[in-house]
Amino acid sequence: MINSKLSDILGDEKVTLADMLDAREKRVSSQQKILTEYKMLLISFTLNIPGSVKKFPLAEKTFSEGKKLIVRQLKRHNINIVHERDNTSKTGYESFFAVDGNPVYIKKLMAEIEDCCTLGRIFDIDVLNRNGEKISRQDVNLGRRMCLLCGEDAHSCARSKRHDAEALIKKSIEIMTAYFNERFADICASCANRAMLYEVCTTPKPGLVDRANRGSHKDMDIYTFIDSTAVLTPYFRDLVLSGIKFCDDEPRQLFEKIRYTGMEAEDRMFKAAKANTHKGLIFSLGIICAALGYLFANNKSVDTGSILELSKQMTAKVLDDFSAITKGNANTYGEKLYAGYGITGIRGEAANGFISVKEYGLPVLKKLLGRGFSLNDAGSLTLLNLIANVKDTNIISRSDIDTQNSVQKEIKRLIELKGIENITIDEINETDNKFIQMNISPGGCADLLAITYMFCFIQSAVEDE
Repeated sequence: MINSKLSDILGDEKVTLADMLDAREKRVSSQQKILTEYKMLLISFTLNIPGSVKKFPLAEKTFSEGKKLIVRQLKRHNINIVHERDNTSKTGYESFFAVDGNPVYIKKLMAEIEDCCTLGRIFDIDVLNRNGEKISRQDVNLGRRMCLLCGEDAHSCARSKRHDAEALIKKSIEIMTAYFNERFADICASCANRAMLYEVCTTPKPGLVDRANRGSHKDMDIYTFIDSTAVLTPYFRDLVLSGIKFCDDEPRQLFEKIRYTGMEAEDRMFKAAKANTHKGLIFSLGIICAALGYLFANNKSVDTGSILELSKQMTAKVLDDFSAITKGNANTYGEKLYAGYGITGIRGEAANGFISVKEYGLPVLKKLLGRGFSLNDAGSLTLLNLIANVKDTNIISRSDIDTQNSVQKEIKRLIELKGIENITIDEINETDNKFIQMNISPGGCADLLAITYMFCFIQSAVEDE
């Protein structure tokens, strides 16, 4: 008896033994037709799905991934696919590839996919020579395939019906689900990594570390940021997986459950960089990564609007600590900024769905990229637009609110006068020199630039999938 959760995944399109025997005959017939027509060896690809349900969305996704892996394996070894054909029915998915090459060599290549890819345990990739004879694993000096559950010979286990059908189905679902979850987490963590590296490498950036100089920072340089980024990437992967793991929780509960991982990430950052390189981004990108996992696990769109809205829901209570703060009882720097000027910093950004990224970051970056600007130059100008519109707590901490307002008005005036796309690199360099002389650094806006990059990269990565 299949439990209800498995039933939701599998659906109810069951097949009988007669259906499977008929499908096998049709498959052999299709193979023979292709062999006769093309007179080349044939790769026949199906899935090893236990139980009576063979066709369901997760299996289709797995089959599609298997086809991509086969095509890539053949292309990287310069093997030409002359013909490709797919069959889909309630008995499952089949794909046939007529290729030119040595059947023993190609069988080894296909066995590499079966043995080395996590999903390979679900794949059944047969290679038939020009006479229709199947090349076995023994023909290429490989052992029999192992059982999903016990690691013994799969054929013996199947013949003796050693394992319960539901246990085999659960294991198959677990393998497929884990593969796609982990791949998605890797993609997101890679985008976070890339966003942090692009932010620090964007040059020029007024008062900030970049490829040209240290900005207003004496305790860090570009390599400090690279060291920090390297140790943080695994944590962003873990945060995506946390979003997946806790996908049935309320968004605010998810935020509470990722806080420990964030604290661990901060410890690793300080150990690697000996400086506060990315504390703000651990908070911000951590929320975004968890939101990505949560949306993915719930089969929701991972578009920018959905991510921003979920981030807002996750952090809905993050400003509660400020509710009782007054000028008289404010202790921390953040509390004093709130009590004196109503500035909520990065917590306020998150609680408002990263509104500054939405209004002042992404629109400008996209406009400039659309007009042919490089990512570097578009990023440099986007940062300038963020500085012109966002109260940066880092600037205030290194100076005062009047200085923050003064430099902000000056940059805003420049943008209004010339238009963001007409500001030159020389003019940004002048601002950089001025910020360095004043010892101010718009670190908060730098974080918002990194988040802007993250949204740019994640949308591209998802579309490529």
